[in-house]
Amino acid sequence: MAQERYTDLEFTYKSAAVKHGQHWEQFVPFMDDFTKVAQRENFVFIGMPIDGISFDDDGIKFIEIKTGKSQLNQKQRQVKDHVQKKQVEWIELRF
Repeated sequence: MAQERYTDLEFTYKSAAVKHGQHWEQFVPFMDDFTKVAQRENFVFIGMPIDGISFDDDGIKFIEIKTGKSQLNQKQRQVKDHVQKKQVEWIELRF
């Protein structure tokens, strides 16, 4: 009984933390500090696997917003690694 209650509380806490982070992701681009890293008018929210991309005059920036003790998940680490290793390409499709 106590273990079930603990599991329920743990799930509720983690769920609330995820929702808290998701709300922050939506508001951070409107905060003054955001302009230190990107131009808010050039930011496009994606959501998954990263929060967004800013298409600024000085370059393209992949942006992941984290709160508290949250860390990159496996897919986000993979995207980060590809960007840092310059394993990014331009593909233009025409139909």
